[in-house]
Amino acid sequence: MPCSAPCSRLPCDERCTKLLTCGHRCPSICGEICPEDLCKDCGKAQDARVDLLEMKMYAEIDIDQSPIVVLGCGHFFTAETLDGMMGMSTVYLSNNDGRFIALADFPSAFSTMPQCPDCKRPVRQYATRRYNRIINRAVADESAKRFLVAGKNELKNFSIEIERLEEKLTASHSDILREIDILHESRRMAVRPHFRNRWAACEKLRREISLFCKSSADRNHPFHKLHEATIHALRRLESDDLSDGLAALSLESPSHRFERDRRVMLTAEMALLKIEFVILEDIMGISRALRHAAIAEPEYWPGGSPLLRAKPFLRSCTSFISGCSTQSLPRLAVEATLCHARMAQMFQSCLPLDEADMAKAIGFVADAKAHLDRASLWCEQPFEHADELKEAVQEAIELINRERYEEVSPEEVAAIKRAMVGGPTGLATHSGHWYNCVNGHPFAIGECGMPMEEARCPECGAAIGGLNHQSVAGVTRAENMED
Repeated sequence: MPCSAPCSRLPCDERCTKLLTCGHRCPSICGEICPEDLCKDCGKAQDARVDLLEMKMYAEIDIDQSPIVVLGCGHFFTAETLDGMMGMSTVYLSNNDGRFIALADFPSAFSTMPQCPDCKRPVRQYATRRYNRIINRAVADESAKRFLVAGKNELKNFSIEIERLEEKLTASHSDILREIDILHESRRMAVRPHFRNRWAACEKLRREISLFCKSSADRNHPFHKLHEATIHALRRLESDDLSDGLAALSLESPSHRFERDRRVMLTAEMALLKIEFVILEDIMGISRALRHAAIAEPEYWPGGSPLLRAKPFLRSCTSFISGCSTQSLPRLAVEATLCHARMAQMFQSCLPLDEADMAKAIGFVADAKAHLDRASLWCEQPFEHADELKEAVQEAIELINRERYEEVSPEEVAAIKRAMVGGPTGLATHSGHWYNCVNGHPFAIGECGMPMEEARCPECGAAIGGLNHQSVAGVTRAENMED
């Protein structure tokens, strides 16, 4: 199996039958490394406290009934003590006698790195083999946490850059319109070709976001990589083991539940839609001003004709809204709805359309109205920025129901922009606690004193799905662990 793949074998509960170099029987459990310096018959470490249930010393226990397990830090305890502290009952099923009989599905919450009861050091991989199913799962979960946190922080930088570029285009838009007015008054019928570099920075950022989308796709998620590596290892086994192993490793199984948490990828796709919207909105505004001034448009628009770019953009918005609805991500769905509605209205009113395109434009507007109606319902959920988004949705509904296209006022633009401000809310922390909402979204909150029952997912507003909060103090601890 690859590194960090959760063990699929049942741990043994019998005492090891091997002999130490002193000639006495190993005091540890079957499958563990024999501790040469902890022979009970030789009277070593007799005063060590090994049973935390009855607070017994090493000299007081029956080693045949309670063999010990040695941790990588050197501390050792009875297997019964450590089994309870490590949470073996959460990953294995046992019978009435306490014997492990089958594998259990992993809990729905992120796992935390198990620690030594005495020194609090993390239990290292392979140093203590009995708990590798728990340890390996925790290591994989730490990788998934870092994937979410790092992705969210990168998306925050994209959001800031998109806002900066939008402000820059807005500030220079009036200069462009003023020049168009001068050309119109002087009856000149062409504009100097200075549009070529106007959107260069936006196109560069769009390419960067596109690369990030590829890097954050499902195939690059830590759980997916581990899943693929495990399948590759299973293919080397005999046919019976292969069929059983593949059945247990379905991506729909609870052990790979977080792979379906696609928030980083979907938020990156939303950033891609936003930067494309910023470019198209600016181009369409300039194109509309040129037509009103009876000035010929440039023969070449960077990135292609706005008419040709708007149609796939609108279709992408519709597909994105559907995907967010499936993933129970109403905040992203509402943001995409706002982009779709504004673009559908501009497509219908700002471009010279033939009969076929006009029919498509009417269809886009009808879709936008339907999406806005659903967005109004989504905004009733208590997710992050729900009130601002609800206000923006109402503004968009009023705009799209007007009989003719009107320039959006600065106040209306500001309301929508405020509603679409994102950020790393819910994940930008390496302290505090991780939670899972009832829709399966893992999220983190800091040590702010918030009562657990008040914690809600920033994406969908759902409450915590049971008492499954986990500390993330071990997020950085996994970095020092063995591969």
